[in-house]
Amino acid sequence: MPEIKVNTPENIFTFSVPEGSNLLDALKEQGFSLETPCNGKGICGKCRVLIHNSIPYTTEEKAHLTPEEIKNGIHLSCMVKVHEDMEVSLKTEQRKVSIVTEANVSETGGNPVVKKSFATLPAPSLEDQRSDEIRLLAAARNDVQNPEEGFRNLSLLFLRKLPVILREKNFEVTLIEISGHITGAESGNTVSRNYGVAVDIGTTTIAAYLYDLNDMEMISVASMLNPQKKYGADVISRIEYSSRSPENQSEMSQIIRNALNGLIRQMADAAGIQPGDIYAVTVAGNTTMLHLLLELPSANIASAPFIPVLLSGLVLSPSDVNMDINPYGRVFILPSVSAYIGADTTAAVLSTGIHKKDDISLLVDIGTNGEIVIGNRSFLYACSTAAGPAFEGANISCGIGSIDGAINRVSVSDSGILEIQTIGGYKPVGICGSGLIDAVACMLRIGVMDETGRILDEDELPGNAGIYADRLIEVNSQPAFLLVPAGETGHNENIYITQKDIRELQNAKAAIAAGINILISETGSDVCDIKNVYLSGGFGSFIDIDSAVTIGLLPGELSERTRPVGNAAGAGAITALLSETKLAEIIEIADRIKYLELSARPDFTYHYAENMFFGTINY
Repeated sequence: MPEIKVNTPENIFTFSVPEGSNLLDALKEQGFSLETPCNGKGICGKCRVLIHNSIPYTTEEKAHLTPEEIKNGIHLSCMVKVHEDMEVSLKTEQRKVSIVTEANVSETGGNPVVKKSFATLPAPSLEDQRSDEIRLLAAARNDVQNPEEGFRNLSLLFLRKLPVILREKNFEVTLIEISGHITGAESGNTVSRNYGVAVDIGTTTIAAYLYDLNDMEMISVASMLNPQKKYGADVISRIEYSSRSPENQSEMSQIIRNALNGLIRQMADAAGIQPGDIYAVTVAGNTTMLHLLLELPSANIASAPFIPVLLSGLVLSPSDVNMDINPYGRVFILPSVSAYIGADTTAAVLSTGIHKKDDISLLVDIGTNGEIVIGNRSFLYACSTAAGPAFEGANISCGIGSIDGAINRVSVSDSGILEIQTIGGYKPVGICGSGLIDAVACMLRIGVMDETGRILDEDELPGNAGIYADRLIEVNSQPAFLLVPAGETGHNENIYITQKDIRELQNAKAAIAAGINILISETGSDVCDIKNVYLSGGFGSFIDIDSAVTIGLLPGELSERTRPVGNAAGAGAITALLSETKLAEIIEIADRIKYLELSARPDFTYHYAENMFFGTINY
């Protein structure tokens, strides 16, 4: 079998693979992490590696790589088949990722989903021969469970341990009550140890929040990139991989479960508690992420008529999803609405409270999919647009995530100088979504690009744009605009925006704008009737409103009414954790939302085409 030698800045690794193996797959199997937004389809051009052997280039590689890169032996690993011994060099530099964890939680009201109470039970005797479970339940409030009648909601795991639990501390026990049911008990008085976790599983990132449920106070926050990203930046790529075999489906589930348990342990360690002190986890996420977590088949989500296995809220034992918390705890999967309006959206509606306002509000979460909700206390309508991964930096030539060194702000000074800001203040290494919006808005303002999105030739530049002529370059036979020359970057390579990048952004922004138009029209409203616009998620937290309006992503009439709300999905998951009332309310929200399937609407094509031009949204 051919042998692959892998050089990294830290070490050298050698392993064998069957002849004909795909290089990207082989590297993944060995645990190497490469950027693969398209999951190996040769579309994104991100999985670059240096191959020391001389091997031919595919058509796909030639479309993405510059002549200089080809001269230096750079290849797309997804396009390389291993037929002989091969030496490969990888860049494995890890940079800090900026993940939005700010969760704005208002007054929740009601009691948390977990309550613990201490009781001293009467010891058994010949005069009192009640069973252990009746003796325990009799100590609970009558409105929790009637100890004398009905079927029990107690697990066998608990019942097997109940005799020891009762007698270990001479019938002094702490009752664990979750959503109105006694789910377990502990010896002695453990009332002070009562914690819960709220989780938002995003396609790109995961955020988790640890709360003391007695004091209703946040104790710790943890976040990470979603490790499933190695199988694609978007949900469709991950569905495709998961659906290839039961083994793949199990692998995708285990990846996310391991990630959640890692975050739980991280937060528990920071708080000085044990994972066993955690009794409830509320989980928000889009419909696909929840299916992958639960190891449910997801293939039918990806194709019409887009039918998921589950939309309802679900209450699980920790063992059902291998969650490393107290075994008598519960995991609450929050409800979704459709294949593409998930529990992250219902949670965001809950936290922003748009379902209880008199005024009409618009909630927009812009990512690989754009989820949009419009409504008030009388109605709620929602749609999802396939914006693609452009807003996440994927499928953009120099696009990257929100890491240190990512360009996140671009502006033009009064003297016409292009000003660049990066995350962390580091030398630029690429451009993230918010920087892309800014850069294209600047290109439109300074006149190097017209409203159709075409980068102008030097001889077409208006007089005041002539100072940017030296930034008009060509990359792989297509026009491009140079943002940062190689000598000023962190990797000594040019950072630019190509004509193809602009088309990617046009498609994404047109889809979002079309979705907004259709929702406004469906409700019989006018844009002026919208009093609040909430931008949810990481992208919404970083985006410059003026730039978004300039390119026609958001309505200009609403710029003064638009504000970011941080991780609204995470805030909703927290709210559901801290209040049984709100946990019930999110079920009502999911039932109230009327979903509009845009692919079935002929007016979507019209609005999409109308909004392909850069500028204000066309109604």
